[in-house]
Amino acid sequence: MYTLYRRTGTASYAVEVLLEELGVEFERVNVVNETGHQSLAGLKQLNPLGEVPTLIAPGGTVMTESAAIMIYLADAHPGAGMAPAASDPARAAYLRWMVYLATNVYMSYRHMYQTYGYVPEASLYPPIQEMARNTIIEEFQQIEDALSPGPFVLGDRFSAVDIYLAMFPDWHTEPEQLLSRFPALNRLCTTVNARPSIARVRANG
Repeated sequence: MYTLYRRTGTASYAVEVLLEELGVEFERVNVVNETGHQSLAGLKQLNPLGEVPTLIAPGGTVMTESAAIMIYLADAHPGAGMAPAASDPARAAYLRWMVYLATNVYMSYRHMYQTYGYVPEASLYPPIQEMARNTIIEEFQQIEDALSPGPFVLGDRFSAVDIYLAMFPDWHTEPEQLLSRFPALNRLCTTVNARPSIARVRANG
């Protein structure tokens, strides 16, 4: 059985949805940002950064980094069809967009919401946050342009990268306004968010 260290409002959400899609057994360990909290102390023994998601595989292997965890899980359960095989021509686009989301969109949101981790002076936060907001729009525009014919990143083929992508608009300050600007992204998110796995994860907080 897998063990997922998770926290609401983080990228552990996408990992949790994927675990539901795979139909595998897993235990949720909720982590809070409180010094001395038991789950946080246990997490830091596995992941010194104390970050979520952190996944423990059935054999005891510890995985960190949301995109890496999702690539690993989808490959570990090929029968679920959540990722193209290494020999599949669609594998290139799948990996491209998984890494793009992790290294571009994810980091832009961190610059916007965790500005304190990059600059020491609060007076510098507003211009950095404004730059991050503009960059996010540019990054979603690239995704919008690539979502053709759609409805998914890999055309008519649903995969783990769609779960990952559909998570990010929820992080936006005005999700509805963002999605109204990008109709193809909106269609993808609407389709993904209608899946039963999403409802099960949201029911668990």
